[in-house]
Amino acid sequence: MSENSSRFRPSVEKRRILLVEDEFINQEILGMYLRDDYEVVPATTGTEALNIIHDQFDTLSLILLDLNLPDIHGLDVLREVKSDNRYARLPVIVMTADGEAEVECLTLGAIDFIPKPYPRQEVVLARVLRTVELSEDRDILRWTERDQLTGLYNKDFFYRYAVSLDAHHKDSSTDAIFMNIDHFHTINDRYGKSCGDDVLRRVGEKALEMVQETGGIACRSEADTFLIYCPHRDDYDSMQEQVSVYMNEAGTEHSENRIRVRMGVYSGADKSLDIERRFDRAKFAADNVKGSFTGSIGIYDDSMHDKEMLEAQLVEDFPRAIREKQFEVYYQPKFDVRPDKPVLSSAEALVRWNHPQLGTVSPGVFIPLFEKNGLLLPLDSYVWSQAASQIRDWKDRLGISLPVSVNVSRIDLYEPKLVELFQDITSGNGLDHRDLLLEITESAYTEDSEQIVEKVRQLRKIGFRIEMDDFGSGYSSLNMLSTLPIDALKLDMYFIRNAFKERKDTRLLEAMIQLAESFEVPTIAEGVETAEQVFTLKSMGCDIIQGYYFSRPIPAAEFEKFMLENKPEAPKLRAAGKKPHSDRFTYNALHDSLTGLYNYSAFDILFHDSDHDHIAVLIAQIDGYDAFRREKGRGYADNVILRVADVLRNSFRSVDHICRLREDEFAVIMTRVTDEEKALVSSKIEQVSRALSEAGEDTPAVSLSVGVAFPDRKNPVGNVFEDADAALCRLKETGKTGCLVF
Repeated sequence: MSENSSRFRPSVEKRRILLVEDEFINQEILGMYLRDDYEVVPATTGTEALNIIHDQFDTLSLILLDLNLPDIHGLDVLREVKSDNRYARLPVIVMTADGEAEVECLTLGAIDFIPKPYPRQEVVLARVLRTVELSEDRDILRWTERDQLTGLYNKDFFYRYAVSLDAHHKDSSTDAIFMNIDHFHTINDRYGKSCGDDVLRRVGEKALEMVQETGGIACRSEADTFLIYCPHRDDYDSMQEQVSVYMNEAGTEHSENRIRVRMGVYSGADKSLDIERRFDRAKFAADNVKGSFTGSIGIYDDSMHDKEMLEAQLVEDFPRAIREKQFEVYYQPKFDVRPDKPVLSSAEALVRWNHPQLGTVSPGVFIPLFEKNGLLLPLDSYVWSQAASQIRDWKDRLGISLPVSVNVSRIDLYEPKLVELFQDITSGNGLDHRDLLLEITESAYTEDSEQIVEKVRQLRKIGFRIEMDDFGSGYSSLNMLSTLPIDALKLDMYFIRNAFKERKDTRLLEAMIQLAESFEVPTIAEGVETAEQVFTLKSMGCDIIQGYYFSRPIPAAEFEKFMLENKPEAPKLRAAGKKPHSDRFTYNALHDSLTGLYNYSAFDILFHDSDHDHIAVLIAQIDGYDAFRREKGRGYADNVILRVADVLRNSFRSVDHICRLREDEFAVIMTRVTDEEKALVSSKIEQVSRALSEAGEDTPAVSLSVGVAFPDRKNPVGNVFEDADAALCRLKETGKTGCLVF
């Protein structure tokens, strides 16, 4: 056996002792005492000793420390060692002739003393051996109960000590607190593991400082998760601030780069629950604020308890629900809006749960839950099979072939046999692969993109058509989009909602439709609710529209009637090529080029499609406009027009239609106006008048003359628009300004 291999054994290695002594004679004496049994590492100054400790602390078994050192006093060295979690475990024997220093040394953490002048060798060796052995026994216990990185308890011992605290403080109210560092993996990825460890260490130090001040215990449960069990308190914001740390690349705490710590609190914990259950509730509260930008502290309350109980019941009931077909597939139609009359072209399958005890359970409740508990693939497989069976039934009974899109989640795409599963579903129902459209969310492509894209390519290769769902909600790059295997882009419904808010800024929406056109794939818009949205989307070049404007999601039997009434035709999604040249100018043809508002042609269409029993029409004319234009010129007059348009746009609701009819004349169709809401019309006119009564940066104060008509007006002469226009004419004839209701 080689010398190296024989030495590579714990029993053979000598324990290493740091001897901090500046007197040469004393150093030689102790070295002679110890050399046969220990490896002695000498240091003659406090600075040298601290440097050795910093570099070699994990191999040292003991520090022999003289107090009277030439640079740093031994007490300061002792204080420095015991204040750092990395070194605090090292036992220190103080060598001194000053008996009065013993109390302070023991207070700071010294284990024993060797008096000067030194006693016999046997006494010194006995004290050293006893201290080293006690320290090693303590280290074994520490390794068992402590997290080595932070010095906090590990989870098992933390739970034991928490139970012990309960036994000694039965009547005290306590809080169970769960803490987690948000996006901790990005710290490791960006700055490296050592920096990540430093963050964990400093958060651990802050947690320990806090419980030392207020009482309680802390632990590092796992990875970037910490637990605190402490007497009840209400200042959770300050607690969160106390455990937060800041970082920059230098690791200092003077940066604006704050490490966000998410907290869940089970306040006034029920001690009849076992300790693990209490912290499960704290974690549940923390998970409830995960991803929230408005708050990062979750407090467990009755509503969370109810939610937790509900989720537990739903997970437990899932197998039975699948067996008993409690999950029902609803269908929402999609219409091709490119022809003059929209044509039913496909539908989307959406799942609902008809629970025997709870009634209808929202998919917003059970889908995220099943995703978290690994039940999403079984549920999706059920929906796919039900949808395929329904397509087959409609083909056989009605002679109607209507493609149905089904949702495929990111989790589904990790299923190794997903391609075979879809092939079995289609072949088992005698369907062509093109009968099932596969909707895959944009975000699914951005995680493990190579693996996901390859799976999607396999599905597309055998004939399935792929729709990118929720386009615009993820982070796809343009380069990535150009290479993805997709056949249609489905716009995220939040883009539709945002585009038609009060300001009605549709520029981003239009850009996304043009982007889809550049990739030569059709655009699908979901969440469309109003005639205005349909009209605008169609004018922008959107191909397919889905939403409550046509129909809410409905059960198969009800959808069948809808389908028969709407005579579905084979879908005509373009596979390649751009839109006809004339389509690309439709948007400009229906919007005013100066203000971006709807023009007279658009007003005519919108007015025709409105519910005339629940609208109010306002016709407004700028007072003195001819004088502005004559005296100040066309450019000045255009600025006045733009200001009026902007004020109207900011003052009315997203459901109202604002149009520029003529040079100085505007119309507003206020929809969904009931008898009780007539006062709303007056308030909007007053709001506009106040805004225009103040001069702008490059425009004067202006006023409007407004004619208004309601559907329940007395003695109508024409329709609502014609009578509003008549009211404006009467007002102008009187030479007055303001507002006149027909």
